[in-house]
Amino acid sequence: MAVKRSDTNWCGWGWANTRYDFHGQRDTFLRWLGKQLGADLVGTHVPPVNPEDVQLPSVRLSEAEAADLIAAAGGQEFVEQDHMSRLMHSMGRSLPDLLRLRRGDVKHAPDAVVLPNSNQAVANILRLCVERNWVVVPFGGGSSVVGGVDAWDPQGRPVVCMDMTNMNRILAFDPENQTATFQAGIYGPDLEAELAKTNHILGHYPQSFEFSTLGGWIAARSSGQQSNQYGDIHDMLESCVVITPKGELVTWKGPVSAAGPDLDMCISGSEGTFGVIVEATIRIRPKPEAYQIKAVLFPDFEAGTAALRAISQANLKLSYMRLSDAVETTTYLKMGSGNQWKELGMKALSPFGFKDQKCVALIGTEGSLRDVEYDVSRALAICRAHRGLSVGSSPTKNWHRDRYLHPYMRDDLLDAGIATDTHETAVPWSKIGVVQKEVREALEAELGRYGQKVHVMAHLSHSYPTGSCIYFILMYPLNQDDPVGQWRPIKAAICDAIAKHGGTISHHHGVGIDHKPWLSLEKGELGLSLIRAVRREADPSGIMNPGKLVD
Repeated sequence: MAVKRSDTNWCGWGWANTRYDFHGQRDTFLRWLGKQLGADLVGTHVPPVNPEDVQLPSVRLSEAEAADLIAAAGGQEFVEQDHMSRLMHSMGRSLPDLLRLRRGDVKHAPDAVVLPNSNQAVANILRLCVERNWVVVPFGGGSSVVGGVDAWDPQGRPVVCMDMTNMNRILAFDPENQTATFQAGIYGPDLEAELAKTNHILGHYPQSFEFSTLGGWIAARSSGQQSNQYGDIHDMLESCVVITPKGELVTWKGPVSAAGPDLDMCISGSEGTFGVIVEATIRIRPKPEAYQIKAVLFPDFEAGTAALRAISQANLKLSYMRLSDAVETTTYLKMGSGNQWKELGMKALSPFGFKDQKCVALIGTEGSLRDVEYDVSRALAICRAHRGLSVGSSPTKNWHRDRYLHPYMRDDLLDAGIATDTHETAVPWSKIGVVQKEVREALEAELGRYGQKVHVMAHLSHSYPTGSCIYFILMYPLNQDDPVGQWRPIKAAICDAIAKHGGTISHHHGVGIDHKPWLSLEKGELGLSLIRAVRREADPSGIMNPGKLVD
């Protein structure tokens, strides 16, 4: 599945011709959501501007400078300066990014987009950019939701966006040691397709899977939907090659080392601020024999949380553990997600006394048939001990089918004048309840200052023995006069509520621009100084993705 950037939505998620499927229930859902928000959504249509009408800042490279860049990249075919290429590489896919794009409010855009096809080309481009003091923004799928790929420099220097998606090949396959080496610009589906040829998988499936790259996963320290079993991307990383303005870094390739700090862990989460990730050797595994996932209904979020904690601390090898709170459970029932969800409610609610606080969990795994049956049966037994009711596999089928389609709903709701944003954190099990409560209250208070309501959903995923990721989804009526200005205090309210209880500013989205103000609360000033020191050593001129992660 090669992704042509021209086939994607320039101001939204994914493919340009794909819309979220409400299964014929769009107007019904909008009426219901409108009641929650006190807004009339049916019939509202706020379309984006035409991309040709977006005014981009002028290119700051002279013809001679552009010619030098073309020579460094290896030819004209590896450099783009046309309007659409600059526009589509100007920012990522966060809510404020989309609000700016849809309104044509693009104040920063790359002066050129380079698409290298070799490590040598990357090194040549970086050498030229150091000489000319041009900024370099590494760019994979462009799916960042934290301002991580914005074509912007605090000092106002020219910006070269380095699109890595030409570097998309498998370089080595080692079945004996269960590793494979890929160029970093390969998209998720293409990587898995290569491994499928030998009946192997990586097992990393973030929601951005179709439109994100291996290098982007590492740079953002990504987590996939089956991280409970396979780990996060840093657990899958055996070694990598990073080209920095100061030279090439090749990390040690092997199972484990006590020879000082782990440089792979230093690169993971560096967000393109140390250099350009060009290759990665990853830990692969045979394709699983069997797969099983069940839906479990709990009377309330507290009971479900206790069950997930018990499962996590029992060290069961589950790949799926996701618990929706009552608001998210109800919302999915209203979204036209298929008759199975309605069947779940009809089947379980009346006979067993589940009330308005009912929550649904998805519990499952993959592996050998024997292991799958054993682990799922043990997990379901733990759920029963916490008042959970298994309602079978049929309610999970639509979720599994549509798991990469949910981001498309954000674009549809923006057309209806509704903002949809996400934020995630990770906290100890003992703090999940208070963080969920206080984030919701902080959002209600912030929107309430303007007489508006907010619809806040939450779910647990990516669970660990000591705690879990909490993922928040919020919907609220847009202020069409200043939507980005409206968003900023909303974002701050979420981050402040999380930071108050010691939650991480990000479990898997990264830092970028949007989360940077809160990073010192987690890392401390000395920790930030250490990150800055590594950055200065790798990039003395400060050209690599400036303004992101740390100043």
